[in-house]
Amino acid sequence: MSDKVTFKVFGFTEQEIRARLSEQKISAMLVEEYCRDAKVVILSDESKKDEIAFYIYNLFRGCVYRDSDGTLAETVLERLRLYGKTLAVSESLTGGMIASKLVEVPGCSECFTEGLVTYSNEAKIARLGVEPSTLRTFGAVSSQVAKQMAMGLKHTGVHYALSTTGIAGPGGGSEQKPVGLVYIGVADEFDCHVTECRFDGTREEIRTLAANTALFLLWKKLVKPIDFESMVIE
Repeated sequence: MSDKVTFKVFGFTEQEIRARLSEQKISAMLVEEYCRDAKVVILSDESKKDEIAFYIYNLFRGCVYRDSDGTLAETVLERLRLYGKTLAVSESLTGGMIASKLVEVPGCSECFTEGLVTYSNEAKIARLGVEPSTLRTFGAVSSQVAKQMAMGLKHTGVHYALSTTGIAGPGGGSEQKPVGLVYIGVADEFDCHVTECRFDGTREEIRTLAANTALFLLWKKLVKPIDFESMVIE
């Protein structure tokens, strides 16, 4: 008897996913991917479901965030609820996309406390306590500002905080800070780690990539703490 096996994978394009599956002679019924967030459906005999799962988890090591259908936001909130933890977000270039993804999930208020869109430098200073000297020295799109944005939410008493700042384009980039450069802060109860990302695509795609990546990095943090400061995502 055959059955459908569904996995959610982050960080790969549809072509990359199909190529890896093909190498293992695994045929996917469906690969739906947008901005590196993919749903993979495989038809498998009941007796081989565990074997398929083994291959999938090894092919996409550390990037399979769910073995059933569901969103990144759902997965993050389920993990927060399991641990009894809370989350707040401060967004610049993503403009509330992360908060929107979270509030689409029923019952999110158990874990999600607030979301701030601090788009201007003045808002970052007034709402999050970002130091004016940090903005002058490093600019709004910097790891230093991303860190202060996330840490600025910690006074509310949340366990985790996310921040995003970057250049979504189509203009506004430079040789030093090109369009697609994004910094994502993930703060826990002790510290904040910032990941530098370099994305390609339209303005909407870059913003969506940033929001999806922020949620994925938080999921990684919740599942197993890693050294975010050593990561550059492209």
